[in-house]
Amino acid sequence: MKRRQKRLPNMAQSELGFDEPEAQASASSGAKAHFVEDSPEGLRVGHRTLDEYLKTHGLSWVIGLRREMASLDYTSLEVAYLGYGRRPFHPRTLLGLIVYGVLVRQWSLREIEQLAVRDVGAWWMCGGHQPDHSTIGKFVQLHAEILSTEFFAALVRCIIDRLKLRVGTTSIDGTVIESAASHWHAIQAEAAKLGAAQAAEAARKQPEDEQLKRRAEASARVAEMAAQRCAARKQVGKDSSTVQVAPSDVEAVVQPRKDGAMRPGYKATSLMHESGVLLGQYVHPSSEPAAVQPLLEQHQVVLGEAPTAVLMDAGFHSGPLLEQLVEQDINVLCPSGRALGQDDWEKSGVAGRFAKAQFSYDASTDTYQCPAGERLKRYGQSKDGAGRVYQMYRTEGCERCALRAQCTTSRAGRSIKRYAGDQYKEAMAQVLRQPRARALYQQRMRIAEPIHAHYRDRQGLRRFRRRGLVNIRAEFALHGIAFNLKKVLGAPAVLLAIVIVGYHRRILQRIALVWILSVPK
Repeated sequence: MKRRQKRLPNMAQSELGFDEPEAQASASSGAKAHFVEDSPEGLRVGHRTLDEYLKTHGLSWVIGLRREMASLDYTSLEVAYLGYGRRPFHPRTLLGLIVYGVLVRQWSLREIEQLAVRDVGAWWMCGGHQPDHSTIGKFVQLHAEILSTEFFAALVRCIIDRLKLRVGTTSIDGTVIESAASHWHAIQAEAAKLGAAQAAEAARKQPEDEQLKRRAEASARVAEMAAQRCAARKQVGKDSSTVQVAPSDVEAVVQPRKDGAMRPGYKATSLMHESGVLLGQYVHPSSEPAAVQPLLEQHQVVLGEAPTAVLMDAGFHSGPLLEQLVEQDINVLCPSGRALGQDDWEKSGVAGRFAKAQFSYDASTDTYQCPAGERLKRYGQSKDGAGRVYQMYRTEGCERCALRAQCTTSRAGRSIKRYAGDQYKEAMAQVLRQPRARALYQQRMRIAEPIHAHYRDRQGLRRFRRRGLVNIRAEFALHGIAFNLKKVLGAPAVLLAIVIVGYHRRILQRIALVWILSVPK
């Protein structure tokens, strides 16, 4: 007698739909993901709802922050998630938690994780969920490029539409922010080269050791970066023996902070609207002028056209950059000096001697006139370490000049180098001698300076927490997102008043001028 056998159908994969053509097509075509619900409405603290608790304890701004975060468009972030598998946290949940952490000066991954556990404001932002530090870190890493470009631009456009901002005066300013790498572990280029050779030899002797292999690859990257920087310094005629590289963050450049201390860091630059809204942000390893064009492109994206005027400090004063802005028909004011008083608008000379700006150039005769009245004639040309051609000018009147001690210590007398683009520097100096131009430039400090002070003192951005240029740009963009949202939450009426006053400034000036002219003498 045979026993009847009954087998259950194999439903392990078919029930989940992984082996069905429809499910495979849906996954490959980017089906819309289903996210974890993060509504905080049902959360309670004691006998009160969480929103009532926040309002009672002066934290109503957290409710407003979540409302602002919910109004943003997250389409550019949502497309990175699959339409199957375990439900992920919505980008709004994690981004809102990060922004909240930035605003309360706790924005390392571990600090944000702890906020979600113990902080009532963080509970409201993430609906009571408690994502761990690895989930938060993966979110930033996954969306690093989009957060610093597309999403940031979308946020700025939303603020522009709400506040009815118009194209106006802008200011660009940069600062050095220290890297997460330790300056004690920075090594010279020669040490990096030797370390890479030793690591490669150790990996060659034990090819089965994966750890040695990864160490050799990391050491090779450090040595390669050191070699590139040495070559760059030699190209411009500078000493390359002092080049240092931080092995834990090879893209960071050892450079002076604002207080003069040499640390691995990055140049972070911001583009500010006259209303106080951040329109653009960019991070370069070591150059502020290199950030100008990307910032102007961001301005074009969010406002559709170039600004009416761009105000920059002496750190951006270079002939090629001024030439580039003139060719783009952008009005720019950028002195070579500090421009804090009446007599420091032009760069001062070395050790108190006459600066190049004090030698006036005559294009008709192709000569310079020195402060003593002598003419410097062209006597040849040469190239600098970067390969840039310059013309050389000199005079024979230095020997009998009474002002020689204030001009030069060279036995051959004072010489002047003229580069291509110097005419734009001279034109800029001439423009900045006009009272109206100086009055407009005086607005730069009011527009540009507060944001980096706010980053440093209010948001705690004295040092980056992440490594690598892509992650650094995302981190800087997150601070910019938090800054703009705080502006919108804190004083929308004040911002709107500033915009209205700025928009009607010219009309008010014209009315005042007509009134002055109409007064009988």
